[in-house]
Amino acid sequence: LQYGETEGMEPLKEQLVELMAAEGVKAEAEHLQVTTGSQQALDLLGRIFIDPDDVIIMEGPTYVGALTAFRPNGPTIISVPLDDEGMRVDVLASELERMGEAWPKFIYTVPSFQNPAGVTMNESRREELLRLAREYDVLIIEDNPYGLLRFEGEHVRPLAARDPSRVIYLETLSKIISPGIRLGWVFAPSPITERVAVLKQCADLCSSNLSQMFAQVYLARGLWRKNLEVLKVIYRSRRDAMKQALAEHFPEGSSWTDPQGGLFLWVTLPEYLNTEKMLPMAIESKVAFVPGPAFYADRSGTNRMRLNFSYSSEDLIEEGIARLGKVLEKEMRLYHSLGLDCPGEQ
Repeated sequence: LQYGETEGMEPLKEQLVELMAAEGVKAEAEHLQVTTGSQQALDLLGRIFIDPDDVIIMEGPTYVGALTAFRPNGPTIISVPLDDEGMRVDVLASELERMGEAWPKFIYTVPSFQNPAGVTMNESRREELLRLAREYDVLIIEDNPYGLLRFEGEHVRPLAARDPSRVIYLETLSKIISPGIRLGWVFAPSPITERVAVLKQCADLCSSNLSQMFAQVYLARGLWRKNLEVLKVIYRSRRDAMKQALAEHFPEGSSWTDPQGGLFLWVTLPEYLNTEKMLPMAIESKVAFVPGPAFYADRSGTNRMRLNFSYSSEDLIEEGIARLGKVLEKEMRLYHSLGLDCPGEQ
């Protein structure tokens, strides 16, 4: 119940090394910095690397927590679009070439079961991303909270397993043990983890010793592996229930991603629908989602929404999607009643 080392407890870090090995990442405990959730890692890395007007590159859409962590430092954010195979590295190459020598401070990516889109960057794009990072001498921040939550398909090795000298790797215990224990970590070359430790000491001195002791025992006993297998079965069933409900209740012209793991589905609605405006109506129906603009640096994506299938039961998912479908139907009727032309409709 006392203060601990800023860098994290060594027995826990040894267990985290074994956990990373399950995904193919070879690490040493001395290159790990424990943080109070990976969200703290994003905050500290933003403060280390970003000066006002520095350029950083993020996916579009991207994790809203990364946007909120980086924005206070005043960066210029360039968004690279996604498709079903992850970040469009062809667009990234064009952006890097266009920038000339004003290269970005880093490229931020969630390559596996991306938040919010649920998509996974394929093998060839991962290799091309690393090639571009080497060519332009740019660091990559790889945020990997969901990589172990694969319930179908073949494992795709993290970027850090391919070139650890080029990648700052973030992971967390939130998704495989508990978010409430607030434990994440950074794996990076020593000069970077040393800077993170200095800033962390200013922020909170150290992460909770009690949480670290609990996590170390939980990991050492192999309980995380048993829990992970249970979660995979649950999440796959809930994903399937959500996909089925979307097909039944959402309007023609809607589409959604088909993740092989993780927690999220990303829905694209007809262009004339605005998910921000519909959110209050959905809440009145006692169902909620996150509107698309929250995940874009330029607040685009107004016809998109993120849905989470991990928390609710299959029955509640079906009911929630049915209620959302009625909200969409009402909004579409209103649009038509005003005599407005709906793009994309015959």
